[in-house]
Amino acid sequence: MEYFDLYSKTGQKLNKKVLRGTKLSDGEYHLVVNIWIRNNAGEYLIQQRNKLSDKVPFLWDTTAGAVIAGDDSLDTAIKETSEELGIKLNRDKLMFLRRYYIEDNHSNFLLDVYLANEEILLNDLVIDKSEVKYTKYASMQEIREQVISKTFKDYDVIIKQKGYFDLIEKS
Repeated sequence: MEYFDLYSKTGQKLNKKVLRGTKLSDGEYHLVVNIWIRNNAGEYLIQQRNKLSDKVPFLWDTTAGAVIAGDDSLDTAIKETSEELGIKLNRDKLMFLRRYYIEDNHSNFLLDVYLANEEILLNDLVIDKSEVKYTKYASMQEIREQVISKTFKDYDVIIKQKGYFDLIEKS
């Protein structure tokens, strides 16, 4: 069983924990991370999700995960890339880009977005097959085309504002 720390909309920890899947009250948020890895060619390491239980099963996405109670978003970013892809990112090379505030009918969350400029070979990945089906590198243009074709998670819709993919590309 996983528990999440809860936060206010301003990111203040509320000294309250909930079990994963619990419907949150107004003003309560849990923390989630997105980790973008960009290679020297300017392409992004993306993965096809492999869990039917995902909100958007089998779509392509970046590495992501929920922050469990007691952890912070940077530690979770490192842990998720290790668990899903078998790589250990250096915390000094992870650049925090932005925090988004997402309100949804079931689970409000704060989304911390990170970017790492790393040259990682696909052959060096050790993917967790329960989480990840395939991996590949794609340009931002290819990712935008996948969003249009509904094969990539649409973060502009999730965060209810445009500019998420611009933030990644221009950082």
